[in-house]
Amino acid sequence: MSLIGRIGPVALALLVATVSPSPAQQVAARGDAADGIPVRLLCTPKALGLVCSATNVRAAVTSGIGGRSQTLTIAPYQPFATPRGRTLQGFDVTITAYVSRSDGGRVLLIADIGGDARSLDLSNHVSPGRGGIRTIRFATDSGWISETFNEDGAAVRRLPMHLMLTAQTKTVADTARLDLIEVELKPVFRD
Repeated sequence: MSLIGRIGPVALALLVATVSPSPAQQVAARGDAADGIPVRLLCTPKALGLVCSATNVRAAVTSGIGGRSQTLTIAPYQPFATPRGRTLQGFDVTITAYVSRSDGGRVLLIADIGGDARSLDLSNHVSPGRGGIRTIRFATDSGWISETFNEDGAAVRRLPMHLMLTAQTKTVADTARLDLIEVELKPVFRD
């Protein structure tokens, strides 16, 4: 059975991005996590790419609390346009996250950016009982941009980005936690 099939039954919060009217065109994915605290992912342009900062984007399983798996999905569709005459090949992605787990804990991140999905088991990035901030880097091989329409009917090009954070444990005594801090996307163009 696929990973998606195994974690499908767990509580899944799908947060849809909204566009603010600010000149920086920030996008915020908003909603409530399982604990009721607001979740936010704000994306702003940086050079030719984007930087998305996270607030309370967390999947966590605490020792002694019912349930041994938690998943959080966020999906901001950030307005994105490539410079004229350039063809987008993909992105260099840098993800900064806080990761911690006990010996029986597991933390996963699935990132689909521009149509190229990566499944990252971050359990190997942290020793049991020794959590901390980790930086994960990878490159995508796809630069798919979707086209949607705004309220006025004008076409808007957007970068599809889906991030799924999962924390799992073997026993009720175990812990696992994954907090998304920042996602930086640098476009790579074909020559």
